[in-house]
Amino acid sequence: MNSSVLPNLIIGVLSSALLLLILVSFWQRRKFQKELENRYKSLLSFHRIYKLILENLDYESTIQRIANIIPSELRFATGVLAILDEQTGILKRVAASQTKQAAEAIQFINTLSVSFDKIEISITDQNNIMARAIREQKSFVTKDVYDVLGPVLPKEETQRVQEIMGTKTTFAYPIFAEGNPVGVFLVSTKKHQHELSSYEMEVLDSFVNLIGLALQDSKRYTFLKNTSEKLRDANERLKQLDTLKNDFVSVASHELRTPMTAIRSYAWMALHRSDVPISPNMKKYLARILISTERLINLVNDMLNVSRIESGSISIKPEPVDVLSLIRDIVDEVYYSKSEEKNIQFIISDKKAPNILADPEKLRQIFLNLVGNSLKFTSSGGKISFDFFSDGKTVEILVSDTGVGISKEDLSKLFHKFGRLDSSYIASAASGGTGLGLYISKNLTELMHGKIWARSEGLNKGATFIVALPIATPAALKDIDRYQVKPKGETKRLEPVAI
Repeated sequence: MNSSVLPNLIIGVLSSALLLLILVSFWQRRKFQKELENRYKSLLSFHRIYKLILENLDYESTIQRIANIIPSELRFATGVLAILDEQTGILKRVAASQTKQAAEAIQFINTLSVSFDKIEISITDQNNIMARAIREQKSFVTKDVYDVLGPVLPKEETQRVQEIMGTKTTFAYPIFAEGNPVGVFLVSTKKHQHELSSYEMEVLDSFVNLIGLALQDSKRYTFLKNTSEKLRDANERLKQLDTLKNDFVSVASHELRTPMTAIRSYAWMALHRSDVPISPNMKKYLARILISTERLINLVNDMLNVSRIESGSISIKPEPVDVLSLIRDIVDEVYYSKSEEKNIQFIISDKKAPNILADPEKLRQIFLNLVGNSLKFTSSGGKISFDFFSDGKTVEILVSDTGVGISKEDLSKLFHKFGRLDSSYIASAASGGTGLGLYISKNLTELMHGKIWARSEGLNKGATFIVALPIATPAALKDIDRYQVKPKGETKRLEPVAI
């Protein structure tokens, strides 16, 4: 062999091998590049799918988006969502993709004996792959649309539907929510199954896994939204009823008070100013009439006050108030006669308390209620005392008595409407009151940016009521508008407290 032939042969072999390596490398690079492109496309598709699903949580919008997404992303022909009715075991179609093929197929089906939205599949059907997907909890694929429309539609009609759509492959995927099948997602394409790329199958499989979560979230959102709307409507209705109630109480109370006032006046005149001798029994009956009408008038006044407070018909006009002088005036002008009847001693602290920022009329109403309660529930020979404490921001006014006290269990029941406590402080048998005084006092105190509460060591150990109100500091007076309350509509005055 010629010595020059061997080197040339070696060079040729090496060149061929190198060329082969280059071709293999190029092919691998192309394959890798294709995989990267598919991966990138998949990520973009996932991003769009997530965005579309999460963009709107309304249930009706969500089911339509689910039906649309795969045909839109993968250029498939149709997408259909069917939901399982757990009570009947029936799959009902709830949404179809808004593609041309789907629209034409639905239009044709609607001309048949069963319209598209009436097609229902029992999950006990042995041949329909939608029913099998639910029962066997796995996906199915078919070349024949009859496998998803039968036996509701006959074979020849489903063939016509398939011709209109031009589809060659249909997938039926079960949808799960919290581990349980809740429906089926159908998607059809004009490609044969083997023609589908790994990218398309990856997107399809990933999307199906999201459907159950999207349906679950949208159902919860829609339920909460509907519940919220119902509650809002109910609240508006309650407001209307509350307004009607306040109007009724106001009108009825006025109409009731007018004859009661006349009855009280005539009974008093008959009892005290009559020129005709009255028998002891008649005096007893007239006294009972007088007491009963007084109670009714007091009840009417309290109900009117509650109605005006709750409807926002009162105003709060704050100004600096000397609370010590106010307490002394109440004791001097109103309650000495009552206290003398029961031999009750009043003790007013001589501490100097700073002026508070309050509406004098409303403040007087509060303490008339508190002192009145103490008088009712303090036995003969008892004491009612007043004390004051200040922390530089508020003044606490304490009204204490040596009366029947309040049980620990009943303390939390105070200050509620008609708050009569059978065991202690506002016992109905003893007081005969309305149970509205403390409720009115609490509302008035809070309207003046204050607080009111009570404490007691228990039954037969007396009780203390504390009212805390802001001090009339220069800063508070400068910002006095913040403490004012303007009425809603016409201003109405509070009715006087019963003495």
